[in-house]
Amino acid sequence: METLEPWITPAILIAGFAFLWSQIDRVHRDVGELRERMARLEGLFEGFIKRETN
Repeated sequence: METLEPWITPAILIAGFAFLWSQIDRVHRDVGELRERMARLEGLFEGFIKRETN
């Protein structure tokens, strides 16, 4: 019976790449959310600065 040694390294590599892929996807989503928040704050700040006093 053949041992599992030739299958261990590729299995570990595939699992590692899958984990990294999920983490990178999470970072991309977080950056997208931060972009939206910053744009919203920028709009509020611009509206505050351009407000005319009576």
